[in-house]
Amino acid sequence: MQLELVREEKLYRLLPGGKPSSRLEASGVALENDTTALVVFDNLNQIARIDLSLKRKRTNRLLPAPSLGVGFEDIAVDRRDGRLLCLIEALADFNGTFRGFVAEYEADGRFIRCTPLPTELADENKGFEGLAHSHRGNRELLYALHEGNHGRKHDRSGRIDVFERTRDGRWKSSRHIRLPKETELDDYAALAYRDGRVAIVSQTSARVATARIDDKTLALIPRSAARYRFPSKAYGNVEGIAWLSANTLVAVSDRRKKNQPGRFAEKDQSIHIFRIPPT
Repeated sequence: MQLELVREEKLYRLLPGGKPSSRLEASGVALENDTTALVVFDNLNQIARIDLSLKRKRTNRLLPAPSLGVGFEDIAVDRRDGRLLCLIEALADFNGTFRGFVAEYEADGRFIRCTPLPTELADENKGFEGLAHSHRGNRELLYALHEGNHGRKHDRSGRIDVFERTRDGRWKSSRHIRLPKETELDDYAALAYRDGRVAIVSQTSARVATARIDDKTLALIPRSAARYRFPSKAYGNVEGIAWLSANTLVAVSDRRKKNQPGRFAEKDQSIHIFRIPPT
């Protein structure tokens, strides 16, 4: 099935001071509320607030977001207090081990802390690609989409690592969610979670997979998965996804790569809203 485009716009047209030459390499998106998107970039330590009308408004702006590295891979929002959690794909810790890091900010952009995720990564290019956040009663959880074969040769199934907040504010490993064959994609570029549903994006195949998560076991529910095509293969740079409603997704696209066809520039560095068609 194919997603239906609702509306889309180039990011530079929505932000103050934006120009066609602006490099806005969007890498993640989350919803502050049902009218405002938060976008991060893998080349900037800034967070963009964008009205989902996708019109240039005074409320659209860039917030500074100091961090250990340059840019972020994804962003998630704690819906209880509005805190922002930004994902750094991979950095070397004090022992030289590569790990993902999560930088946290108040809703107004003030820095809180930056903490490592306990998973050891094979290298800095096989880190975490997507981030989602939720509460389960008194438990605070992070879902991190992990790229790599996880020790299995030629394994493309993908995995979500689940982390739980500790009393001292750090993250401990809780469990792994191995993605089923029904959600198998050529690569894994973005993750979203809302109301028991996940959405996972593939750049290479220009597709998004969805599935339901059991609230008690945190496992994917069998036969709940579905896959959808983006409206064209020109959407080959989607690197961020978020649920706006049960049948609506917000996505953002990275910059076109030099080895990609010129037509990919039409959709790159943009924000898009898609509707999931009824089954």
